[in-house]
Amino acid sequence: MHTMPDQNLSPAQVAQLTRAMLSVAAVDGIQTAEAALIGQFYESSRSADMPATATFLADPQAQQFDAAALAGSPAEFADTVVLMCLMTAYADGHLSPAEREHVQTLATALGLDAARFEAHLAQVRDDLVGALSHLPDAGSVAAVVSELSAAD
Repeated sequence: MHTMPDQNLSPAQVAQLTRAMLSVAAVDGIQTAEAALIGQFYESSRSADMPATATFLADPQAQQFDAAALAGSPAEFADTVVLMCLMTAYADGHLSPAEREHVQTLATALGLDAARFEAHLAQVRDDLVGALSHLPDAGSVAAVVSELSAAD
C-alpha cells in the first residue's frame, strides 16, 4: 500500500484517525481484514500513555465519530485521513458505494475538493494493483483490475 508521508501524529490525531477508519469499516459491518488494518495502524502509532489496542478498539466511544470534528485539520493530516479511510474501505477487497460516500463525507469535512478525493482514490487503486502484481498469473491481476474499474 501507499507509503504515508512521515508525520508525527499527536495522540489526539491517532485516536481521531482510528475512529475515522472504524467509522468507514462499520458502514458495511467491520470485516476481519478491516479490523486488522485498523488495529495495525493504531498499535504502530499509539504512544505508551494511550490505551492498549484491544482496549481502544473495544471501547464503544471509539466507534462513535463526528466528521465535523475534522474541520480545520492541517492539509497533510487531511490527506492521511482520506487515504487511510480509503485503504480501510478496500481492505476487505471491495469499496462499496456506501463506503465511498462515507469517505467522501469525511473528505468534505476535511476541506478536500472532489478532484483531490478522486486523486486519492486513484492512488489507492494503483497501490492495490501494484500490490497484486505478485499474483501467479496475469489473468488474476486482470480480473482484479477489471473489478476495480467496474467500481467507478
